Amino acid sequence: MDDMRLAEKAVNAAETKIAARNVQVYYGDSHAIKDVDIDIADRTVTAFIGPSGCGKSTFLRCLNRMNDTIPICRVEGDILLDGEDIYDKRVDPVQLRARIGMVFQKPNPFPKSIYENVAYGPKIHGLARNKAELDGIVESSLRKAALWNEAKDRLSEPGTGLSGGQQQRLCIARAIATSPEVLLMDEPCSALDPIATAQVEELIDELRGQFSVVIVTHSMQQAARVSQRTAFFHLGNLVEFGETGQIFTNPRDPRTESYITGRIG
Repeated sequence: MDDMRLAEKAVNAAETKIAARNVQVYYGDSHAIKDVDIDIADRTVTAFIGPSGCGKSTFLRCLNRMNDTIPICRVEGDILLDGEDIYDKRVDPVQLRARIGMVFQKPNPFPKSIYENVAYGPKIHGLARNKAELDGIVESSLRKAALWNEAKDRLSEPGTGLSGGQQQRLCIARAIATSPEVLLMDEPCSALDPIATAQVEELIDELRGQFSVVIVTHSMQQAARVSQRTAFFHLGNLVEFGETGQIFTNPRDPRTESYITGRIG
């Protein structure tokens, strides 16, 4: 019990990395996200859970302006990264996405070599002055993604030739190669087998030592395993947000309890 209290204190003491206030998202006339207020802590894994179509992925995509790519989508409210408005007209979304990396549901390596997949971001953002520095970033990113030992002798081979789990870890390596501060993961294990899923979950736990990680998952067991904080979304509303243990064992809102016990979903 003391360990749990200490963990909770550590989570509560974590600094806010992203603060969202009164966020609304519209697709044309459809109001998809309503009045979301949330503080996402640094060096913490935050899980978004909820039934399909509840808005969790839509809200995740607000955090690095991925919804900008959808013409009918409109985002209102404030989303601050280290106190700065990410929707300010002076913010370049491409530069923002170097700071807030993203890993998608299906592994999507570029049709390039393993090396080029990881080197792509650092190259376009000018993060390496020479080949030696680029080599160092590629190796470091693959090591952080627990893929170096499997890939080091195959760097010139296509990333698409890796197994599904390896491809997803390559995509994680690619996302962290630009040294982001936040890593967004949209159901990163849903296309993986149980062994690959366990490897990615272990990796997520290691990555939170350096990043703020936000994961959308349809698996409550996964949320319980990997996150310190959990947010429950339902019908576009953020119903409840708190320490993961509390959300799963003592939810305050009856809708959260209904979802966790399988009555809705």
